[in-house]
Amino acid sequence: AAKDEAEASAAAQQDAEDARGGGKPIPNRSEKKARKMMTRLGMRPVPGIVRVTLKTPGRGGYFAIDRPDVYVSSGGGGEKNATYVIFGEARQGGGMMQQQQQQQQAQQMEQMRQAQAAMEAAAPQAKVEASAPTTAATATGKESGEEAEVDETGVEAKDIELVMSQASCSRGKAVAALRENDGDLVNAIMSLTT
Repeated sequence: AAKDEAEASAAAQQDAEDARGGGKPIPNRSEKKARKMMTRLGMRPVPGIVRVTLKTPGRGGYFAIDRPDVYVSSGGGGEKNATYVIFGEARQGGGMMQQQQQQQQAQQMEQMRQAQAAMEAAAPQAKVEASAPTTAATATGKESGEEAEVDETGVEAKDIELVMSQASCSRGKAVAALRENDGDLVNAIMSLTT
């Protein structure tokens, strides 16, 4: 009877917190059942926990849960062998990780500003030097003109367009790749992208 009263008081407390809003999301039906099961298994709620941080092995990341509902087992073995169940919305990162990301973003922005300033300073020099490489531009213009006149017999236009869009290549390269691979789209795209 005492156990049922404890469950009822825990459920009433939970409902009262939900009604107040408390800044917590409203638990769904399965979450309510899980909470009820925790009390039936002898786990008791731990009040006063503001934040839980779970460290992930390997890359040094972690998950943070703000305003969690924490339950602890009352089994033997002391605090070292206690089992904790945590309810709440887990968010990746936070704290130090966010500060590091903000610092990296600030450094990247500063580098971009410096690069842009250097380009603006070099712009007057580039205008003077721009008149010299006109022969190179005309040579590349002839090459692109030659690629425009590619023999597309035996290759479908839609296949050429697909290979061009997926491999980000010229029409001539797409036609050549399709011919090398006997019209196989996948192999043609792979040969151009790898």
